[in-house]
Amino acid sequence: MKIDRIDLRIVEILAENGRIPNNEIAAKLTISEGTVRNRIRKLTENNFLRIKGLLNPDEGSGRQLIYILVTLVMTRNWKEIAQRVSELPHVKSVSMITGRFDLIVELFIEPHNLIGFLTEQLSTVGEIKSTESLLTIKNFKKWV
Repeated sequence: MKIDRIDLRIVEILAENGRIPNNEIAAKLTISEGTVRNRIRKLTENNFLRIKGLLNPDEGSGRQLIYILVTLVMTRNWKEIAQRVSELPHVKSVSMITGRFDLIVELFIEPHNLIGFLTEQLSTVGEIKSTESLLTIKNFKKWV
């Protein structure tokens, strides 16, 4: 599927407010409501767009955003390892990064459960040489 400027604008609008009615999106973009509806359907069917609720991590859930920097053992299976990490509970994202670490893992978890995540879940993935955990203090413009 080829994504064009209108598709990208629809996604940007939905990123700000996933509950905005199609007719309001259409008015902002000066296109028909049917066009908006069809484009959203195609974007979701092709796994380009997923609409879901997000939580403000600073609003008292008891959970916290935690980032884990991961160094892998020299391996050619980094994609497989990253995929396995992404499937663990509480993991919101996994990205390959440049620098002295190989992956950054974003968790949304109660801080007291971090040690259990590291020892009982992340350690089972294998081929991980070391980790460094970073707990957030305050989030700015972040929803999970």
